[in-house]
Amino acid sequence: MPIPRLFFRILPAAQGEWLCPDNIVQRGPLPELANQSGNARLILVAPSETVTLHQIPLPARNRALWARAVPYALEDQLIDDIETLHFAMAHTPDGNRLPVATLDHVVLRDWLETCAQAGLAPTAVIPDALLLPWQEGDWSVLVENGRAVVRTGCWAGFALERESLNLFLEQALAEAGDAQPQRLRIWGSPPPERIASSITWQVEEGLGEPLQLFMAGYQPATILNLLQGPYSRQTQWKRRLRPWRAAAILAGVWLLLQGTALVYEHQQLRREQVALGVQMEEVYKIAVPGATRIVNPKVQLETRLDELTPTDQRSGAFLELLYQGGQPLADFPDIALRSLSYREGQLDLALEGGNPATLDQLRQRLEQQPGIQAEMRTTQREGRLESRVTLKKAAS
Repeated sequence: MPIPRLFFRILPAAQGEWLCPDNIVQRGPLPELANQSGNARLILVAPSETVTLHQIPLPARNRALWARAVPYALEDQLIDDIETLHFAMAHTPDGNRLPVATLDHVVLRDWLETCAQAGLAPTAVIPDALLLPWQEGDWSVLVENGRAVVRTGCWAGFALERESLNLFLEQALAEAGDAQPQRLRIWGSPPPERIASSITWQVEEGLGEPLQLFMAGYQPATILNLLQGPYSRQTQWKRRLRPWRAAAILAGVWLLLQGTALVYEHQQLRREQVALGVQMEEVYKIAVPGATRIVNPKVQLETRLDELTPTDQRSGAFLELLYQGGQPLADFPDIALRSLSYREGQLDLALEGGNPATLDQLRQRLEQQPGIQAEMRTTQREGRLESRVTLKKAAS
């Protein structure tokens, strides 16, 4: 859904008039407009008495060079110092000529300051002469409240006091030469005298309010928005954000440092995870001798324990026997556990190492364990002692 446009004008004493969505013109304090505007795009209709419209030969093909070249191209045609003037250009050239509008910086700043104090932020400021309905072969004239607005071309027009209208029209027609219009379209009270008998006068009816007329004449392709350069919305936002630039830089640096620290911490945790994985594989290899395929040591070890846990209470308790036999064995570091097996309530441990004295002590410790029967047999092979321990639950 397109965003609606709301046309308004600034009146004396911080008053204004605006065109409501129901096409009714309302007048009142400008802050009242701010309360009604909602999300509409505000278009300030500027009085053309303060704006001068020009068309100059295209200064360059590169638009980036226009802003620097235009002031010097118009310098000889302007009375005021170019440093005091604001230059606004059409978005696209008209053939080989570039439409340009000039006005005093102070005037434009006053308009924008008045809007800001009322809580208004216009998206465009357009001279009212370029908002009059116009077509090739016509000149358009609006007469209202002691002033007259004239549009003599797609990018040309002026505004002046009502009393001077006939004089300026005579002069403009004389300067037009062969390019004189075929018809003058008049809105409002027509001049009391006919300017030239060869030109048709047509008094238009309807669209009684100027703002209604301006909205009807709004053509995006022929709009010259004065909010350019230092007054563009992008520039205004940059100006408002400038005081926060240092804080934003510091915040960015802090976020960068935080991000770097998080990346380093993540890498450190990743390395620790890899190291723990290696350790878990070693533990699994010790617990399950002969294992060749290790994918997830933790899950695989839990699965093996589940397989070894007896489900029939009559067949014995593997974990109890493993606990009872493992406690004494932990106190003899020179005796190594090579393998174990469990079947039908009997746990067999294959041991290696030690000497007759330590093996005898281990046997005594096992026999002293409550609730189990222990048998131990020892043989010698290639100079090392090998023992086999059988553990069963004692008869109750």
